[in-house]
Amino acid sequence: MRKIKYFLLVLISLNVFSSCGEKSNEKTSEEKAISVTVARVEPRDLSLDVVYTGTLEGEKQAKIFASIPEAVVGLPVKEGNRVKKGEAVIVLDKSGAASQYNQAKAVYLEAKDNYNKMENLYKGGAISEQAYIGSRTAFEVAEANFESARQRVELTSPITGILTDLSVNIGEYVQPGLPLATVAQTRSMRLVIFVESQNVAFIKKGQKADIFVELSGSNDSGLSGVIREVSRSADPETRLFRAEIQIENPEGALKPGMFARARITTANLKSVLAVPRESVFSTDGIYKVFTVEDSKAVEKSVGIAEMTEEFFIIKSGLKENEKVIVLGRNLVEDGSRVTVSNIENNVKGEQSFDSVSGSEG
Repeated sequence: MRKIKYFLLVLISLNVFSSCGEKSNEKTSEEKAISVTVARVEPRDLSLDVVYTGTLEGEKQAKIFASIPEAVVGLPVKEGNRVKKGEAVIVLDKSGAASQYNQAKAVYLEAKDNYNKMENLYKGGAISEQAYIGSRTAFEVAEANFESARQRVELTSPITGILTDLSVNIGEYVQPGLPLATVAQTRSMRLVIFVESQNVAFIKKGQKADIFVELSGSNDSGLSGVIREVSRSADPETRLFRAEIQIENPEGALKPGMFARARITTANLKSVLAVPRESVFSTDGIYKVFTVEDSKAVEKSVGIAEMTEEFFIIKSGLKENEKVIVLGRNLVEDGSRVTVSNIENNVKGEQSFDSVSGSEG
């Protein structure tokens, strides 16, 4: 009898333990469910763009250099003011040893005076034609030497435009070969970009470009430009193709030296499947995503057609209306239990996604 009671007691205890274990397993199973956010795979019309960076220049722009080492004694034009072609922008010390200005001027004045005297004598028949021609030649040589000396100390603008940059002060000793000032025509600006070989076929003369320049602390997206030139051959060192974009600047808001971005459309795609970039990962060079099926994460390999800054365009591996995990992807693995907390709805219609290429010319 005692054995029977003992056996019944053990059996009851096992049932209670088993029941508690099942509840514990159910609780553990519920705790393993991971909350994720998903995006639905839907057809979309996409505009594929590339973005290049560069520095704005005037449509016509010239830098002014010194050819001799001398001190600056005059700055006739202030930065930001208009300057005419041939007008002096920087004046160097004319009495300096390197200028030889005073010597050249003295030789010129002497040769000029002698030539005038010889011309009068020649007209009166007092000297030969050979003597007259010799005095004229000496005068012309002295005049050319004096003009050369003047240009070395009076640094003039080669074009009419705005003095956009002046990097010297009075009293400063300049060195040859260093840019001292910049004169630019700014009614129309240009942006030089450098294009990779895989994109150059999509960039053509006359094509439009959206220009972004930071003005007054914000990006001004209301600017547009036109591609005016695309080189036919790549630079042998960089393997990049040079392209030039013209930007109208009637109000003068754009200044040479400003940093700018140019966005150019390379392709318009219709009804392609795209997923957020955050949903895609790579394992041993194979692109993959996690989809949600029956409250579980399912790992799938996918083929990528295009890669943009924000999205991957899918060419294989996914079907319309499947859900891919976006937030929480790093927390799951194949077969993980998941709960969907939110679906990021894709809005149909044309979207623009940028593929960025940095090039500052």
